[in-house]
Amino acid sequence: MKRSVVIGCGWAGAHHLRTAAESRYTRLVAAVEPDGKKGGQISRQYGIPVYKSLPELLESKTEFEIGIVATLPDLHKSMCEMLIEAGKDILCEKPVCRSSAEILFLQRKAFEAGTRFGVVFNQRYGPAVQKAKEQLEADGSTMHLITASMYQHWPVVCGGHIQETFMITDACCHLLDLVTYFAGKVCGVKAVAVKNESELYSDVIAVLTFENGCIGSISHTNVGGKLDTQHPFQCVDIHTKNARYYIENQSDRLTVYPHDGQMRKVWEPSVFCRHDYAVSMQMACEDYLRAVDTGQPLPADIHQAAENMHVLEAVLASARSEIN
Repeated sequence: MKRSVVIGCGWAGAHHLRTAAESRYTRLVAAVEPDGKKGGQISRQYGIPVYKSLPELLESKTEFEIGIVATLPDLHKSMCEMLIEAGKDILCEKPVCRSSAEILFLQRKAFEAGTRFGVVFNQRYGPAVQKAKEQLEADGSTMHLITASMYQHWPVVCGGHIQETFMITDACCHLLDLVTYFAGKVCGVKAVAVKNESELYSDVIAVLTFENGCIGSISHTNVGGKLDTQHPFQCVDIHTKNARYYIENQSDRLTVYPHDGQMRKVWEPSVFCRHDYAVSMQMACEDYLRAVDTGQPLPADIHQAAENMHVLEAVLASARSEIN
């Protein structure tokens, strides 16, 4: 069983702390959190030492094999580079970096060092997404069209880690991962994005073509529910030769409309089964830990993160060319 540390103990890091502490595939041995008060609480809760910085952790000679990076994205490159140089395996929150060049830099260093570099694309793990994947594999027919949309409240003022392109790099990376999880690699992009009552991009739509011949789109708006319980914040719609598969949210409901009949089939997770966003994050982390412990292929790796960001850069470039 390998030993893990969590670097950055905010909202995402809190879920990774819990997963590592309860995992069958790793032992949580330390954390990094610059906030002394929060660090003290984490230390008491999990019975582990908490360091104020990654260099301090590395200098402490604490023995570990896996670093789970859950800091703000602007810190990912430096944190991951330090871990690679220290010979550690990595699970990094998305986006790994906000440019494909920086991700490719880390990918090369990781390859040279033999680092197993995973990425948290947690929305794949929503129950309805997993059920749709299973149904599509059983369907086996040609995929024609896939669309994914997000309707979620976002900031309208730039500042701190909130940049002009935040919606595209930090939010649409999830939508893009979902459509490529179903439809495969993207080979063409055409996009429009606007700043509507906002200093950063507030609305974006990108039309995609895939290597398998399918076409589709991803779209996002910051005019959406401010509470998780208000209404579905995300939808995925997939059309094959045999049926239509409609996912409401990444975790709540899958509706299948066969083309050769009048009846629809609805699948929902049990009311007794917790299935919120936090659960999908814990599942993504546990899947990575399982793969490292058992020597299996990683469920989502830095190569996929690089391809994802390369497409999002094409989305941004296309949108900017449309404006000009």
